[in-house]
Amino acid sequence: MHLTIKDVLQLFQEQSVNLVAGANGLNNIILSTNIMDAPDIANWAKPGDLILTTGYTFKDDPVLQEQLIRELAAVGIAGLAIKTKRFLPEVPLIIKALADELSLPIIELPLTLSLSEILNPIISSIAARQSYLLGRSNEIHKTLTNVAIKGGGLNAIIACLGKLTQCPVGCYDIHGSVLSHWLPESIPGVDKRIFKQLDKLLLNQVTQNEYLQAKLSQAKTPYTQQVTVEGYELLLTSLAIMSDNEFFGHISLLQPTDAFLDINCMALEHTCTVAALDFLKKKAVSESHRLYSRDILEHILFGDLTNQTTTETLATSKLSKAKLLECSVIEINESEGDVNLPVMATRLYKTTQQLVSAQHPLSLISERTGKIIVLIAFTGTLTRPDPEIYTQLLEAFKEHYTAIISIGVGTAVTDIRSVRQSYQDALTCLNLGRITKAGGHITYPYEIASYALLENPDTASLLTHVYEATLAKLENSDTLHGTELVKTLEKYLEYDKNLTDSAKELYIHRNTLTNRLERIHDITDLDFSNREFLFGLRLALRQRKLRRQKLR
Repeated sequence: MHLTIKDVLQLFQEQSVNLVAGANGLNNIILSTNIMDAPDIANWAKPGDLILTTGYTFKDDPVLQEQLIRELAAVGIAGLAIKTKRFLPEVPLIIKALADELSLPIIELPLTLSLSEILNPIISSIAARQSYLLGRSNEIHKTLTNVAIKGGGLNAIIACLGKLTQCPVGCYDIHGSVLSHWLPESIPGVDKRIFKQLDKLLLNQVTQNEYLQAKLSQAKTPYTQQVTVEGYELLLTSLAIMSDNEFFGHISLLQPTDAFLDINCMALEHTCTVAALDFLKKKAVSESHRLYSRDILEHILFGDLTNQTTTETLATSKLSKAKLLECSVIEINESEGDVNLPVMATRLYKTTQQLVSAQHPLSLISERTGKIIVLIAFTGTLTRPDPEIYTQLLEAFKEHYTAIISIGVGTAVTDIRSVRQSYQDALTCLNLGRITKAGGHITYPYEIASYALLENPDTASLLTHVYEATLAKLENSDTLHGTELVKTLEKYLEYDKNLTDSAKELYIHRNTLTNRLERIHDITDLDFSNREFLFGLRLALRQRKLRRQKLR
């Protein structure tokens, strides 16, 4: 909707106003006009100026002509209009050649028109267009504001932008993943096959997202790229959603090259402002939820459950509607040397809060001493909760961050007063899971129940005394002969004496495994038919594993 050099030529097409050089700059936008009456006009020229001149100040000086064109092009003026047949018979060849090189439009004005007759219509046209843009800007602002006031969320805001521009729109988070998108029913000149490709383009995660967001955060202005879909050219214009230098993501608009680009960009800017307010509202709600979750969890896990205030708080909390409660603890691996733990912990909290709250709205998520505490409140039937949510959380964090996290899951309980035990179980699972599995895993109570028992000093001492001789003999053989008899026995017992599965786990042939078992029998005189002895030996091997991991 801005006035361009091409528009000026059409405005005076009946008055012999012609473009004589710089055709590549026909779409230059004219923001203002000026008359040159001094050779150093470049000192006062502004980007977007259309400068009118009689050429008197440089008519006999080719060096000055070249210098002037270079300086004006460097300033970024829209174009230079020269009146000929008075001081200059025609536009000098050096000006034409240099203007073509620099894509600076040169317009030849006829002798019959005064400069004011050229100047006034251009100024009027600029003013009319600016007035129209101002009016449209006001309409767009009112429309988007009404959507926000009526409680329309991000989907409604993006749909509103799409309807205002009739262009495909996508909104993306800081990772480039789509949050919302909108397409018109059709786009003139675009067939259905290409239209489907545009839909896929919007839904796919943004490629080169870090590069794009770096551009957006630095310039803080719309960034336009040319996109070609099966030979059809479009402009992809993106703008950051920001507030007080906090980056929430960005919105992208797919526009045909002949669209009203300036109006669409104006609508995009207004939309990003409204979207930023929506993100800030969500942030405030999230912060309120975080404080609420922290306070309630403090009461449940560390408060005095006999205190009347605590009792009343728990009775009136949303947790009273839950049928099943399960506590889990999540922590980032501290061995990650190149990770900023406080920043990563904040991101982990946000990721956890979004995922868990979306599936189980009554749940509480809080942060304490670097650990994320999650109390999932299930409202369904009283059965074992589906562990899928923990897998989703682990994968979601791995997708966007390099830091390794471990998750310890507590026991499921039906009474809010039993959550404290679920929390302790989750801590045990977290700690023992790291010992037995290393980091980056989910550990459930059934996986470490026996390891927890083995931490009891009395039980551990008894196991050591009973099975020390057997294991010591195998360890001695492994040391002297480089065998793996202890590992072979451990896997054989773990797989319930199944030769096929044990051999597969050890990456050896069944015959090799059989030979090793015979060797174990020869060294220890172990009776593989004694179930009670083998069960205790299996526990002793776990005890040995636990101790060795703790020493590392």
